[in-house]
Amino acid sequence: MDTKLLTAERFIDMRCGCSYRYVVSTTEYFRPHYHNYYELFVMLNGNAYHKVNDEQFKLKKGDIVFIRPSDIHDYTCEKGKPFSMMNITFTMETAKELFSFLGQGFPTDNILSLRFPPQASMTSAEFEWFNSRMDSICAIPETDYEKIKTSLRILLFRLLTRHFSDFSQRNTEMPLWLDNLLEEMKLDGNYVFGLSRMCELSGKSREHIARCVKKYTGTTCTEYINGLRLNYIASMLKNSNHKITDIIFESGFNNISWASELFKKKFGVTMLNYRNKTN
Repeated sequence: MDTKLLTAERFIDMRCGCSYRYVVSTTEYFRPHYHNYYELFVMLNGNAYHKVNDEQFKLKKGDIVFIRPSDIHDYTCEKGKPFSMMNITFTMETAKELFSFLGQGFPTDNILSLRFPPQASMTSAEFEWFNSRMDSICAIPETDYEKIKTSLRILLFRLLTRHFSDFSQRNTEMPLWLDNLLEEMKLDGNYVFGLSRMCELSGKSREHIARCVKKYTGTTCTEYINGLRLNYIASMLKNSNHKITDIIFESGFNNISWASELFKKKFGVTMLNYRNKTN
């Protein structure tokens, strides 16, 4: 079957530079194709197989995939069962502006040069947030191009930074659930609650998480969590006037002496000296 080129002029509202579309497999004809634009798609329901660049990947509800213009891809149902997804498409110019705004700290070159498109999984809370945002965008009058444009750009920014900002650091041998878990622990203060939050987020036992973290990162769960807490402390010492003891407890440590010892070991100075040095 010939590979089809899908063009931005046909599939994107050029007044906005981005568009969205709900796709249901039962009413869609899929064929191998590529674009002259970018696409983020989120699986809404069901399972499917994503054939991309001559390999096949299984998709499930909550998976999010970043498609580049060079990616040749197609979809098939799992066991003939239907699935649905949300496609958010945006022009090369829109992508250029987003990547420029994000700056060199965002792994643009990495995610654009990978053989396969970056893929991640949303948590239940992220999936609910995404659907809520899409409901809000759908309620915007279709004639209000500027509002749609801004709302979609805000959404794209959130999705890119939430799911792909650390993609250059990912271990390709690491199970996807663990990769997602380690990233999720950095968000929303999850590290404050330690290993119990890791179990809650992953649905896996302490023992299994501990074995996998050690195998794929070379550190223990405690070392990983404490590293995040220490980064939080350092940031707050530099960017706030909160009391040092308050910062320590807010980070999740319940022992000031132990936190101070770990901090000095990592940063080479005491917390007070670090604050004086960086302010």
